[in-house]
Amino acid sequence: MDDDDAAIDRGEPMQEKRYEIRQESNGCWTVVDVLTGLPAASDGRDLTGLGKDDASDIAYALNEDVSRHRDSPLV
Repeated sequence: MDDDDAAIDRGEPMQEKRYEIRQESNGCWTVVDVLTGLPAASDGRDLTGLGKDDASDIAYALNEDVSRHRDSPLV
């Protein structure tokens, strides 16, 4: 069961994810801000050219920060 399924079981509204990952044409992965359609950035550097696991972990952490209404140290 994923987080959205668990939220539904608890009667909570589903949270839209602000960050997602997309595969680039070269096979690397990018963390994308779905509000802007642009790569997310950390310390002024775009979160591009990542491995899938790293991109997934970063997107998950960013989405957790958004869902908890706290500033992320990553962005």
